[in-house]
Amino acid sequence: MNFDPVLLEILNNKVSSVTEEVGFTIRRIGHSLFVKEIADFGTALATPDGKFFAYPSAIGVANFIDLDCGPSVAAVGALKPGDVIITNHPYASEGLATHTPDINIIVPYFHGDQLVCLGWSFLHISDVSGKVPGSISPSSTELFQEGILIPPVKLVEGGKMNEAVLALLQSNTRTPQDNIGDLKAMLAAHRFGEERVNQIIAQHGLETFIACQNALMDYAGEKARDVMRAFPNGIYEFSDYIDDDLLTAIPMRIRVKMELTDGEIVFDFEDTDPQTGASFNMVTAGRRHAYLTGGLLMMVLTRDPTIPRNAGIFKYIRARLPEGSLVNPVFPASVGVRHLIAMRCKDVVHGALAKADPQSVPAAAAGIIIPLVFAEPPSEKDAAVLVLELMVGGLGAGEGLDGVDGRGATLANMVNNPIEIIEDSAAVHIVEFSLRRNSGGAGQYRGGNGLVLTFEALKDGCQVLGRGMDRFRFQPWGLNGGAPGAGAVNIVNLGRPDERRMGKIDVVTLAKGDTFTVMTPGGGGFGDPLMRDPQAVLADLNLGAIDAETAETCYGVVIRDGVLDAEATAGLRRKRSSKNAGAALFAFGPEREAWERLMPDDRYHELLSALNSYPPAARFQRRKAFFSSLYPEFRDGRPVILADIAEDPEGRRFDTALALLKQ
Repeated sequence: MNFDPVLLEILNNKVSSVTEEVGFTIRRIGHSLFVKEIADFGTALATPDGKFFAYPSAIGVANFIDLDCGPSVAAVGALKPGDVIITNHPYASEGLATHTPDINIIVPYFHGDQLVCLGWSFLHISDVSGKVPGSISPSSTELFQEGILIPPVKLVEGGKMNEAVLALLQSNTRTPQDNIGDLKAMLAAHRFGEERVNQIIAQHGLETFIACQNALMDYAGEKARDVMRAFPNGIYEFSDYIDDDLLTAIPMRIRVKMELTDGEIVFDFEDTDPQTGASFNMVTAGRRHAYLTGGLLMMVLTRDPTIPRNAGIFKYIRARLPEGSLVNPVFPASVGVRHLIAMRCKDVVHGALAKADPQSVPAAAAGIIIPLVFAEPPSEKDAAVLVLELMVGGLGAGEGLDGVDGRGATLANMVNNPIEIIEDSAAVHIVEFSLRRNSGGAGQYRGGNGLVLTFEALKDGCQVLGRGMDRFRFQPWGLNGGAPGAGAVNIVNLGRPDERRMGKIDVVTLAKGDTFTVMTPGGGGFGDPLMRDPQAVLADLNLGAIDAETAETCYGVVIRDGVLDAEATAGLRRKRSSKNAGAALFAFGPEREAWERLMPDDRYHELLSALNSYPPAARFQRRKAFFSSLYPEFRDGRPVILADIAEDPEGRRFDTALALLKQ
């Protein structure tokens, strides 16, 4: 069916508005702070075979357009009016559920007795049991520790609730009232969604509605390909790192080889590290996935905002994802902190695109999303379990544009939790929630500053859980001469005699009166800092984004008593200009530079080739043993400063450790 472009645009707006209405309905009638305030949920309309042809732009998680309902529908079989599928099983749903707290439902929309599309929603419920409050612990070693597992099954059949499934879910949670309330909010919202779809069919006809689904995806695919044609053909490779997996101090690498050909893209993650024994794994079932394409999605929609938000955007994108790797783990590897892998996948895609066109993408953002969980003493009846804030950091700067302060997630539409509601919901007092001065990377365009959150426990035995913490060691990289953003910092009892600094955490128990401070990373800077307009530096100072010392040491701008000294600035910049000449494309910071001297690409490739000869479940321990043999600093799991490790320039220690691995 050939569509008039005007009619196709009208239909796109109508189907998109259905997803918006479903989303806002969920938010209005949901129960938990996850839903009502943070908006950690998503909605879409999918074709009968499971591809999203309509997705909202103003509500919910922004980057899940490339998810696929098809495997979950196939697992259940034929659908009838009044049926609803539920699942939270990452492997059984083949990546539709990305970790266990994300409860997904699929609702068949019928016109008469004909299935015309699927309504989809997920939301992050507060708790699905597991070994810790909130269900997700970075140190979980298998999926079974992350809560109840629900494969794709019918929650509702022919309009009748499956009370057994509901009772099972309600009995396996620390927050049953919120969970069931949120689930029923999704069910109610899709009743409105189906009504709205039938109104569209009544106006435009059944044939037109069904035909528009593929037409919208084809249109989006061609427009997205036109955006990618602006990049030169070629093969571009880039790596980035996770600080460690919490079980060890050994860094984890994600590497992409991106092949661009006339707007078509192949992402090859062959030289990415094997799946870890902790929860930093991301289920993709070996196929292209929303968490792999999220960074590309944002770039494409920024360059052409007229592209419809649907799965067609990815029509000309393929992915190669080795089985048993961080980006394609094998059951039952734990996956709770999968979003950290997603953030680093975004970074490696942007890094590869920067090699193709250095002016086209921004420097690295903070690279973290931390649902910072606060749990009252678990021994108490009805103990509160809530996310204090969804902590992010600064956005990376780009050509002509500073990074945004405190909004460096780029994978979501989620928002802050109001402090009044937090303090009313649990025994906690928020001491400070502010921007982190001087944390954005210096550049002609400044990286966005991170955040500072300090809170006080009002009871003994309260627990803090930080899921997705990273960038303590490997800073968000700067681009085109810009400096990297500041790394993350955690501090218990800041400014007190018993102050102690911490890195990535699992669970920290606080006494009454203890404070916990989270400082998130800043985004990388873009361009030579000495090229930044001195008036912009003065404005940054006046806003509190930087201090006078940073203005002088990083930007060469002299400000005395709040007044710009133009002559002193010009003289200082002349002295420093030669030092900045010939800066590398990327500024990674000392720890990454040290690690890549210790483990250059050729060694890493040899290591992975040897590790991949073992079954996926065995690779984590083999990798741990290899690095403990190569560098004794990693043997006891304590924090390691990579720059302090003695180098092995001739590779003799490496060859010995590799020979042991191959035995």
